[in-house]
Amino acid sequence: MARTRIERYRNWKVVVFWVLGAVCALVASMISANCEMDMGTTTSGFALALMISFVLYLVTGLLWISVAVAIKELEER
Repeated sequence: MARTRIERYRNWKVVVFWVLGAVCALVASMISANCEMDMGTTTSGFALALMISFVLYLVTGLLWISVAVAIKELEER
Protein backbone atom coordinates (compact mmCIF):
# COMPACT_ATOMS: atom_id res chain seq x y z
CA MET A 1 0.00 0.00 0.00
CA ALA A 2 1.24 3.45 -0.87
CA ARG A 3 1.59 5.57 2.23
CA THR A 4 3.55 8.58 1.09
CA ARG A 5 3.67 10.69 -2.04
CA ILE A 6 7.04 9.24 -3.02
CA GLU A 7 5.74 5.67 -2.83
CA ARG A 8 2.66 6.60 -4.90
CA TYR A 9 4.95 8.18 -7.49
CA ARG A 10 7.09 5.04 -7.64
CA ASN A 11 4.01 2.87 -8.10
CA TRP A 12 2.89 4.98 -11.08
CA LYS A 13 6.39 4.88 -12.53
CA VAL A 14 6.41 1.10 -12.30
CA VAL A 15 3.07 0.86 -14.09
CA VAL A 16 4.13 3.31 -16.81
CA PHE A 17 7.41 1.45 -17.43
CA TRP A 18 5.57 -1.87 -17.53
CA VAL A 19 3.05 -0.62 -20.11
CA LEU A 20 5.77 1.13 -22.13
CA GLY A 21 7.73 -2.12 -22.24
CA ALA A 22 4.64 -3.96 -23.47
CA VAL A 23 4.11 -1.36 -26.20
CA CYS A 24 7.75 -1.65 -27.29
CA ALA A 25 7.42 -5.44 -27.45
CA LEU A 26 4.22 -5.11 -29.48
CA VAL A 27 5.77 -2.73 -32.00
CA ALA A 28 8.93 -4.84 -32.28
CA SER A 29 6.95 -7.99 -32.92
CA MET A 30 4.79 -6.22 -35.52
CA ILE A 31 7.89 -5.01 -37.34
CA SER A 32 9.64 -8.37 -37.28
CA ALA A 33 6.48 -10.24 -38.32
CA ASN A 34 6.05 -8.11 -41.44
CA CYS A 35 9.70 -8.18 -42.45
CA GLU A 36 10.14 -10.06 -45.74
CA MET A 37 12.60 -9.93 -48.59
CA ASP A 38 10.16 -9.45 -51.46
CA MET A 39 10.31 -7.52 -54.65
CA GLY A 40 10.71 -3.85 -53.85
CA THR A 41 12.48 -4.43 -50.54
CA THR A 42 16.10 -3.44 -50.51
CA THR A 43 18.67 -5.25 -48.43
CA SER A 44 19.44 -2.10 -46.47
CA GLY A 45 15.73 -1.49 -45.74
CA PHE A 46 15.32 -5.06 -44.56
CA ALA A 47 18.40 -4.79 -42.33
CA LEU A 48 17.20 -1.48 -40.92
CA ALA A 49 13.79 -2.94 -40.04
CA LEU A 50 15.43 -5.89 -38.30
CA MET A 51 17.79 -3.56 -36.42
CA ILE A 52 14.92 -1.33 -35.25
CA SER A 53 13.00 -4.39 -34.11
CA PHE A 54 16.03 -5.73 -32.23
CA VAL A 55 16.62 -2.40 -30.49
CA LEU A 56 12.96 -2.26 -29.45
CA TYR A 57 13.28 -5.75 -27.95
CA LEU A 58 16.35 -4.58 -26.01
CA VAL A 59 14.46 -1.52 -24.74
CA THR A 60 11.62 -3.82 -23.67
CA GLY A 61 14.04 -5.92 -21.67
CA LEU A 62 15.57 -2.89 -19.99
CA LEU A 63 12.17 -1.49 -19.05
CA TRP A 64 10.94 -4.78 -17.62
CA ILE A 65 14.17 -5.33 -15.69
CA SER A 66 13.84 -1.86 -14.16
CA VAL A 67 10.25 -2.71 -13.18
CA ALA A 68 11.42 -5.91 -11.51
CA VAL A 69 14.09 -4.03 -9.55
CA ALA A 70 11.61 -1.34 -8.49
CA ILE A 71 9.09 -3.94 -7.31
CA LYS A 72 11.80 -5.76 -5.37
CA GLU A 73 12.79 -2.50 -3.64
CA LEU A 74 9.16 -1.69 -2.82
CA GLU A 75 8.62 -5.14 -1.29
CA GLU A 76 11.74 -4.90 0.87
CA ARG A 77 10.43 -1.83 2.66
